[in-house]
Amino acid sequence: MLFQKLLKMRRANNMKKILSIILLIAGLSSCLVGPKYERPQMKANTAYSGGDASVAVSTIVLDSSAYKDSVALIGWTEVYKDPALTNLIKTVLSSNLDLLTAISRVEEARAIYGFTKSELYPSFGYSVKAGYNDVGDNAQKVGAGVNGQAYSGYATMNWEIDLFGKLRHQKRSAWAQFLATENNAQAVRVSLIAETATFYFLLRDADNRLAIANKAVQSRTESLKIISERFSKGYVSELDKLQAQQQLAIAQAAVPNAERTVIITQNALRVLTGLTPGLIERGNSIYDQQLPPEIPAGIPSDLLLRRPDIIAAEQTLISQTEEIGVATAMRFPSISLTGFLGTATPDLATIVDPASLALGVGGSIFGPIFEFGKNKRRVEAQRYKADQYSYQYQKTVLNAFAEVDNSLASLRLNKQEYLAYKSALEAASKAYSLTEARYYDGYTNYLELLIQQDNLFAAEFNESTAQTQQNIAVVNLFKALGGGWDAK
Repeated sequence: MLFQKLLKMRRANNMKKILSIILLIAGLSSCLVGPKYERPQMKANTAYSGGDASVAVSTIVLDSSAYKDSVALIGWTEVYKDPALTNLIKTVLSSNLDLLTAISRVEEARAIYGFTKSELYPSFGYSVKAGYNDVGDNAQKVGAGVNGQAYSGYATMNWEIDLFGKLRHQKRSAWAQFLATENNAQAVRVSLIAETATFYFLLRDADNRLAIANKAVQSRTESLKIISERFSKGYVSELDKLQAQQQLAIAQAAVPNAERTVIITQNALRVLTGLTPGLIERGNSIYDQQLPPEIPAGIPSDLLLRRPDIIAAEQTLISQTEEIGVATAMRFPSISLTGFLGTATPDLATIVDPASLALGVGGSIFGPIFEFGKNKRRVEAQRYKADQYSYQYQKTVLNAFAEVDNSLASLRLNKQEYLAYKSALEAASKAYSLTEARYYDGYTNYLELLIQQDNLFAAEFNESTAQTQQNIAVVNLFKALGGGWDAK
């Protein structure tokens, strides 16, 4: 009895020592080797050419209130009032196959992060065995087992102590990858909204151009009818009639081309929605689209906060920086703790007897000594890879600044272009009316009338295209700013 008490006390003291060692090791696990991430410095000191010249690109503002008046904060449903376009965008966001693929990648990254995070904690399992051994005396002497039945059941534990931060770096790397994947999906959303709006405006432009072409056919059909009557009465020459027939044929040939453009653009939108070819619902005309009259761009450096492609590029760089830490930690020893608690007995009836209790705790340490520079080269490889992602991040930022600047310039210049074409259309319309009156009064020839008629139709086409480009310029600016989409 006294022996059993002493044995229990000894076991308790051993457990205290083991627990003390575990706590000491856990305290040492606060050590974290490897580099700390720092955002690459961008060498830029210019402002947007189409914005406020007093605001420099190099100004890094981490306060979202800095662009409170920016178009980036306007939701796309507030920008586009066309119900048909709004419904089309919603359909694309719910059915587009590229977006569904991107969302699936996000969930995959989320699962990988959860798996990696669990590596920081102990793993628990169980083992249950039942069997019969029949070994000779010599086999027993070398530990091959004992004769008879054997029953055992254990709860097991295995825990790798993250002494130098390898597992923590892996967790942080997986989290950064998840954020990168999530923002890549958001970038897909932004691009899809912009692409849908662009194709829709192109479709409405194609509809408008088809209407102009049909109007030209109707106009020239009426002209041919009138000229044919005047020719039969001897008022005009046969040349006028032949020219009228020629112009009608040219106008008729333009209609199939316009119809082809409509069909192709419709099908492009149908692909975005994940549907087979078919019709697309129309809403407002190209001239009735309600777009923001004023579009402040905000501070250039704010793009670092709101463009999903920039955020994704930076998170990828952060993830790779953590991978350097993983490679660095692999140059140091790895410590693991193992343990089991259960029962073992040759008699199943005594499986729950205290005498059958079995407890074990152990540990192992493993580390490199000399591997011909393999671990050093592993760290170097990860550093070079991080350099590549750093360059890619900087390129993404520069492209973003350029896209915003280009979009602002296009918006400003497209407006000027539209006003010029609108004025040209007004002039062409008046010139045609005057020339038509002069022709039927006999003061000018039919060739002059044809020239003015061609000028009128060309002016109508140009004005339609210019209006469309204005609408698309707004789309491109919203996309370039990385905001305003409310795409969730």
